Amino acid sequence: MSHDLYAAWATTEIVRNIKENPMLLFRENVDAAALTAYANRESGRSWPIPDGRISANIQDKNIEIAIELKRTNEGLHGILTAIGQSQAYLHKGYSSSIIIIPESFSSHNHPGEYIKQVIDQTNRQIPIGVFSYAEPDTDLTSPFLDKLTCHRPIGFDINSHYRPELYLSKASNTQWAHLREGSSEAHAFFKYLQTAKRISSNISDIEPGILYLPPELIAAVNRITETDPLKYLSYAPGHSLHDLIWRHFWFENIVTEEVSQIWSSTDPYVVRGASSKLILDDGTFKKFFWGRTDSVKNRVVKELNEENIDENSAWERFANNIHTRAHSYREDIDSVLSHLGFLEDDGRPTDLGYKFVDICERTGDAYSGQAKKILGNAILKNGDLAAFLHYFYKISEEIFARDAFAFTSMNGDQYQFDNREYLNRIREILANELNVMNTASMRGGQGRVPFQGELAVLSKFGFIGGSRRSNRFRLGNGLIINWPLVQEYLNYEF
Repeated sequence: MSHDLYAAWATTEIVRNIKENPMLLFRENVDAAALTAYANRESGRSWPIPDGRISANIQDKNIEIAIELKRTNEGLHGILTAIGQSQAYLHKGYSSSIIIIPESFSSHNHPGEYIKQVIDQTNRQIPIGVFSYAEPDTDLTSPFLDKLTCHRPIGFDINSHYRPELYLSKASNTQWAHLREGSSEAHAFFKYLQTAKRISSNISDIEPGILYLPPELIAAVNRITETDPLKYLSYAPGHSLHDLIWRHFWFENIVTEEVSQIWSSTDPYVVRGASSKLILDDGTFKKFFWGRTDSVKNRVVKELNEENIDENSAWERFANNIHTRAHSYREDIDSVLSHLGFLEDDGRPTDLGYKFVDICERTGDAYSGQAKKILGNAILKNGDLAAFLHYFYKISEEIFARDAFAFTSMNGDQYQFDNREYLNRIREILANELNVMNTASMRGGQGRVPFQGELAVLSKFGFIGGSRRSNRFRLGNGLIINWPLVQEYLNYEF
């Protein structure tokens, strides 16, 4: 099992322990019922990066806890680095940190007690917890259940004056990477990272030009805001390297000369149906701003033909939609690439990001071969989707062991499996029992199909059954998981 998978499982179990016994976290007694906590991962790439993260809240105070986990192969050196890293997380802005160490090494029988003694002798008040673990039981939904031993409670002082999240990225809503359907295509990742590679190697690279943009669009932006049109339309108002990279990516690949036109003729008005330069896995080009009845171009053209709006209003609505779409798309691209380990906080590609770009450039293909293996491996390992699949499988196994016909009804003489009811139950357990989701603040609300993005992306790789949603589930089984393929990708070395 990978280090990341161990860290995800251990973080999940630490949350359970803290919620059952808050004295593991606090110096003073608190109301356990008032404590909320869930396991997640740091979404940014600002060093030092913990192996896991716990976000807790009590009495309107946010408490961010960094996790540092060591495996047995790290030996005595791992003991010393764990002590240093746990303190570095406090300096970064975490409220507290936890060291999770094997119960023994071949060269040291009691590393947990040793670390406790070192920390106590150095600073008895420092909020660093120490836990050791026995080998996990992968037959359990939470493999570290009853496998953790606390040697040193965290000792967080709820009355202390601290500045939580001083240098921290916002906590993610899930322990795994947030993959959004429609914003997680491999070619888009490649083109963004390729742009980042080019721009970051030549910081003096000029801004992308806007001479090709329609004057009507520029005039509309000037009526809406005093912000520079280039920066407004790309939702990148700053001067950082990250902003510069995004502006180049946005205008070179999405808001091109053809895409920036609303209509192709005016008597009657006809939508200008130009696609972006981003390629989907079926070989077609991704559409932005047109193609569906609720797309901005289709809407404003309809209203123009009905004489409900004038051209100035149409251009203003188009400009505002480009601005809003740039914001949401950038959030999706940034957060996923960062969580998968492809992107640094400042916008530069990581070593893994460079590997992905290089193989895509050599083969001209982001959707198969080595490029697909690199991305799939990162999704499972760095993105913690391997842990996501483990939880799904074990929860389903427990549900259907009790009732093989759970979520099933008769429709005439046919059994009908209720996918949505099943997924809602899985979400409920992940959020309220395993504490690996924060459903309160998730974008899209409860109306969205649970795990829509995650399941769509996993299906593209073949990790789960069927590209059609109805083929992903089986009566008496739930989600169909292709474990041999998952293991093949987890073992892939590059």
